[in-house]
Amino acid sequence: MIQRIQSVYLILVALAGILMYFFPVVSLVPSGAEAEPVIYHLSALKVETLLNGSSSLLMRYWPMVLLNALVIAFAALVVMQYKNRKKQITYTHMLLLLVLAQIVMIIYDVDLLLKVAGGAHMISYNAFSILPLLQILFTRLATSAIKKDEDLVRSADRLR
Repeated sequence: MIQRIQSVYLILVALAGILMYFFPVVSLVPSGAEAEPVIYHLSALKVETLLNGSSSLLMRYWPMVLLNALVIAFAALVVMQYKNRKKQITYTHMLLLLVLAQIVMIIYDVDLLLKVAGGAHMISYNAFSILPLLQILFTRLATSAIKKDEDLVRSADRLR
């Protein structure tokens, strides 16, 4: 199960999802002197504000928390389906749709947060902003590795 490369890719998808809980994916920083000096951090777990060095929880965004938990659980489910490659391919396609829905939700949350912040803030990306894109990449790599395994089994069946 773990010795197959697609299992490693899927574990990396789940690990990226776990990291999204603890690190901000996107931040909103003041864009000028007239802006309120509040920095907003958006992670998969919460939206927090940073004002004069003190951090406070603005809100917990439960739909994002649940969608990220679903992505993590679904990646683990796909790893456990190692005996049925056709089902595994279908599940990786569903996982890809979940990750895309998660990215759409992040974009929506940033837009909503920009309205709350008052428009005098600009979007700031950091190193953890790449995590959803890495989830897409690892999901696609897992899908192609599963397809290669399936093709290998089919070719071996033809030789018998």
